[in-house]
Amino acid sequence: MDYFPLSLASGGAFCNREKEQKHLKYNLLESRPTLIIAPRRYGKTSLAMHTLHDSKLHFAAFDFLSAVTLHDIEKIMLKGVGSLIGRIERGPKKAVKLATDLFSGLSIKFSLDTLGLSIEINKKSIDPATNILNILERIEKLSSQYNKKIVLLFDEFQRLYQISENQAIESVIRQIAQSSKQLSFIFSGSNRHILHQMFNDRNRPFYKLCDRITLDRIDENAYHHYISTAAIESSKTIDSKAIHRVLELTELHPYYVNVLCSRLWRLSTITMDEVNHSWHHYTVEERSQVANELDMLSASQRKCLTILARINGTNSPRSSEFQIQAEMPGTTITQAINILEKKDYIYKDAKGYYKSLDPLISYVLAEE
Repeated sequence: MDYFPLSLASGGAFCNREKEQKHLKYNLLESRPTLIIAPRRYGKTSLAMHTLHDSKLHFAAFDFLSAVTLHDIEKIMLKGVGSLIGRIERGPKKAVKLATDLFSGLSIKFSLDTLGLSIEINKKSIDPATNILNILERIEKLSSQYNKKIVLLFDEFQRLYQISENQAIESVIRQIAQSSKQLSFIFSGSNRHILHQMFNDRNRPFYKLCDRITLDRIDENAYHHYISTAAIESSKTIDSKAIHRVLELTELHPYYVNVLCSRLWRLSTITMDEVNHSWHHYTVEERSQVANELDMLSASQRKCLTILARINGTNSPRSSEFQIQAEMPGTTITQAINILEKKDYIYKDAKGYYKSLDPLISYVLAEE
């Protein structure tokens, strides 16, 4: 078993998030649209998929990451519907018949390939908002036909905002999400700033549509228990001090905990020295990637981020002490901090401290 996957965590590899799982499952059963908010690589999709599999609900997943046009949005949604139909009707002929009946009257064609049922829109003349409304209405019809709740997972949902010049598709999705009792909706994405604009602006369709689940870093005790159990089950030797060091270096960031532990799991005995060595070796390997990330920042943003990494955060970035360290006036610091927060380079913790969000970047900058 892969205890520390670098993509989706599922089954026994899914750690904790018990409160969030219960919250999301309740929302799904009650058809309450849910927005999952978290920084990148915190496990939003893993939480959604793990809860869906655990609840045994039918679902269609739409990952908009690769979408560059509204027609791409249509294709991704139809692909998700094809997978959904394939899971409901296992036989290829039955799946095609179900799809044919379901989309009767629409300009849609079907085919079977190695990946399963493929659905495509024949006519491009119909506007995308109308096509998506038709797709959603057919999914609702499918749900009623089988008397089963269906969950729609929209991942990387901010792409719709970035692609669309108007709010027609958002309005269509809200219309169905608000009225349907058979469908449940989950929205998530990797750009929190855009998602906040989409769901917090009273002039946009998604305003006050969703209940929200905000993911924080996983509790240290939960991680400690998980790593200890994983070590026993995989015949590894690791003591509490080494585990604590793993969690200290990775700052409980879910992605980096898995990165470091997946490297350590090549060893039979894991010591404090091995933890330090593996983390340092990883940061050396990734230094050029960190440099590329930092190149996208202005001089003032990089300077603020570097200072935050070196002092492990501050609750007063406009203080005279911070201004002296940064050699910048308070207004420039405020502007830089605001942009860094919007871009998910920094975050504000429960105590009100601004800190670097990415432990890899923190480590590299603190060493410079």
